[in-house]
Amino acid sequence: MIKDQTFRDQRFSMKQFTGETLENCRFYRCRFDSADLSETAFVDCLFYDDEEQKGCSFQHTKLQDASFKRCDLTMADFKNAQALGCEIRECKATGADFSGASFMNMITSRTWFCSAFMTKNNFSYANFSKVILEKCELWENRWTGANVQGANFSGSDLSGGEFTEFDWNNVNITHCDLTNSDLGELNIRKVDLDGVKIDDWQQSHLLEKLGMIVIHSK
Repeated sequence: MIKDQTFRDQRFSMKQFTGETLENCRFYRCRFDSADLSETAFVDCLFYDDEEQKGCSFQHTKLQDASFKRCDLTMADFKNAQALGCEIRECKATGADFSGASFMNMITSRTWFCSAFMTKNNFSYANFSKVILEKCELWENRWTGANVQGANFSGSDLSGGEFTEFDWNNVNITHCDLTNSDLGELNIRKVDLDGVKIDDWQQSHLLEKLGMIVIHSK
């Protein structure tokens, strides 16, 4: 285990941290680009330089079965990362960029499955443009202002989420669990809700937005 260390302006080598557990470490303006972080665990680590407002780079990094728990991933760059089975829990990831990241295992050109465990995170203003996260654990996240243009969350557990300033019109949420979520400005006229799970109170809220008066029977 690597504990309580600080790294500044470093570019890490391919296998430097593969399979390691790092706890309470601080990374300022560091680059993990193209490194192999498979099965690497980061616990209570900081990846954001608050003074310079810069995050760390994980471009093209191998993050298969890697985990981040209670980390500050603000402005982190995960573009084109290979992240099948990646776990991100209770992290601050405001403004993080996941565009081009793959959480998929391609079986054939038309057959695949996804695996990701991303729960209780702050993904406000993060970029998930065109990211495929089908049938994944995505519950209790804050999605305020996140870019989900062309994203596919079909079949995922999005329960307990906060979806203010969320663009429902350009993301696939069919067969998702949206129970116990703040659905923001979801317009059921414009969004494909096939197979979506919601609560009774959410149903009333959505119908009232259409001008209907919902009477609760006693």
